[in-house]
Amino acid sequence: TFDVRVMQDGKPVTDATVSTEFYMAAMPSMNMPEMRTKTDLAHVGDGTYRGKGQVTMAGTWDVTVRVVREGQEIGSKKITLTAK
Repeated sequence: TFDVRVMQDGKPVTDATVSTEFYMAAMPSMNMPEMRTKTDLAHVGDGTYRGKGQVTMAGTWDVTVRVVREGQEIGSKKITLTAK
């Protein structure tokens, strides 16, 4: 389960479309293609968005969280996550 809290000008955003995209680069030496997984999150209250997704293997993933309102991206955040 992925949780994201979205704030704008110090106030919770409750009317956006929020998604996460996990990306792992290809590892040709291990015969592994690049991997991507996207999860759409639903608003559960007070600017918190939640959704269930799957990280398919251990390792380092680049994660991008996107926030869209009325068809326009109002924010994004990139982080690195290590799954064990």
